[in-house]
Amino acid sequence: MSETSSIPPWWIGLFGVILGFVLGEGARYARHRWEIERNKRIIRTELQSILSQLPQKQNILLQAIAHFSQQTFMPTLSVRSVTAGYNAILGDLYPHLTLVERNCLHVIYERLRVADEQMDGLEDNFVNAVRDKIISDPWAVYTGRLKELLESFKVVDALARAYIAKKPIDVFANGPSL
Repeated sequence: MSETSSIPPWWIGLFGVILGFVLGEGARYARHRWEIERNKRIIRTELQSILSQLPQKQNILLQAIAHFSQQTFMPTLSVRSVTAGYNAILGDLYPHLTLVERNCLHVIYERLRVADEQMDGLEDNFVNAVRDKIISDPWAVYTGRLKELLESFKVVDALARAYIAKKPIDVFANGPSL
């Protein structure tokens, strides 16, 4: 009579449970990593859209500067910067960004937010300054502000291009750019 060695049934069950766990966790981890990469692509794509918007905003500022230098007013209202992706996914993506990436994105998006607010509120602020005689030469002061916004857009352009190239600039000099 030949004796066959058989694996006890409980080993097969245990192996099945372990294999199921490993496969389930592996799939979960793969989905998690895919979601992180997807969110990073969303940010890079949105930054490309922002780069496409910047020339229009810069053109508006250049026209307004020309008008202000002739002491004629020109509104600076424009389409707001694209920030939907950043606002929607930042919370999920934040822990997966390096310090340099987080800081770079923060500066990009905050400069855009401030510029949008300044451009949208320019008319009211200017009218109030002229009416209340708060500033002795509002034309010069507001021309200076418009030039500052123009420079800010140049910074946004450089930071966005570097981020898209996966070489974010260390805006606060916290160490090497990763």
